[in-house]
Amino acid sequence: MQRTLDILTRLIAFDTTSDRSNLALIHFVRDLLAEHGIQATVLPNAEGDKASLLATIGPPVAGGVVLSGHTDTVPVTGQTWSQDPYQATLKEGRLYGRGSVDMKGFIGLCLAMVPQFLASPLKRPIHLAFSYDEESTCMGCLPLIDHMRETLPEVAAVIIGEPTQGRVVSAHKGVHSWRTEVTGVPAHSSRPDLGVSATFYAARIISELERTANELRTNATRGELFEPPYSTLHVSAMQGGNAPNIIAKDARLHWELRNLPSDPPDAVRARFDDFTAQLAREMQQHSADCRIQTLEDYASVPALTPEPDGKAEALAFALTGQSERCGVGFCSEAGWFQDRGFSTVVCGPGSIAQAHKADEYIEMAELERYRDFLARLMQHQCAE
Repeated sequence: MQRTLDILTRLIAFDTTSDRSNLALIHFVRDLLAEHGIQATVLPNAEGDKASLLATIGPPVAGGVVLSGHTDTVPVTGQTWSQDPYQATLKEGRLYGRGSVDMKGFIGLCLAMVPQFLASPLKRPIHLAFSYDEESTCMGCLPLIDHMRETLPEVAAVIIGEPTQGRVVSAHKGVHSWRTEVTGVPAHSSRPDLGVSATFYAARIISELERTANELRTNATRGELFEPPYSTLHVSAMQGGNAPNIIAKDARLHWELRNLPSDPPDAVRARFDDFTAQLAREMQQHSADCRIQTLEDYASVPALTPEPDGKAEALAFALTGQSERCGVGFCSEAGWFQDRGFSTVVCGPGSIAQAHKADEYIEMAELERYRDFLARLMQHQCAE
């Protein structure tokens, strides 16, 4: 495991918080692969401060398996760490550091296995695909996915290495977030009849969202793979007004839906739009300047849906010996890969319970087990 530790130590040392550049890490990976004769493709974003990477090991033929992970991490701001979060620390069988489990441990293992991949008689390729901005918008993978669709021979399976303790995850909820802005008419608080209170209308919107959330919990089809086993909706923040003696002109609320694969988000959004359109007409009876608009907020990620006879699930089951279908409440880039036509599962080392926390860590035993998983994948790709 020493090679894995050495590479993972280097990866953790790069501060790839989502609001920062990941280029130093991507260039390190590119150069590491080049040392082994592998020419990686670096795909920069429009601003040129971030990039994804795609590399192929083995023959350029159909039947490849993609090992994919994101290079960005959540911030350490406001967290109290026992050690430098960007200095990998091995203690009592655990490797501490920001990104150790989410998900530089997976990336480090994939890179450490490259010499073995190269030395094996691969009949079908193994592709490495590393993205950015998963922790913010979860859309940094889209140019990478589009490039894969355009350039790779038909891919058999995509394995997203998010921490699942090696469980094969075939389903996760989608996440869709919106920002609703309400514009009313300000007035002195002694004459509310001359104004239109944006905060009053925002409160009615929040009440409608609560009704929807309650209906999702009590009436919707249950998703037994998930905890909780229903789609969830919540309002995360609300701002409005600027003084106690002024009828509020503006209000804003942020809300999020995490939907089961069986619950299309369009239905929730259509109901919401009908309700707010009715409110807007009511407001505009007082003033044509009033309006309600809803914009996509920080993320919109499709759910990962269990695939009937899915190639990725069948492969992962064969490699792990598992047979029970699993789902998780968190979302990942797997939803986008599947949405774009790739058979996809989530299966990676470490526990999601350790992600995003101070003193984030990954168990060395988890890394060792997943190394064995990658070795079995390699053998599978060598078989006739």
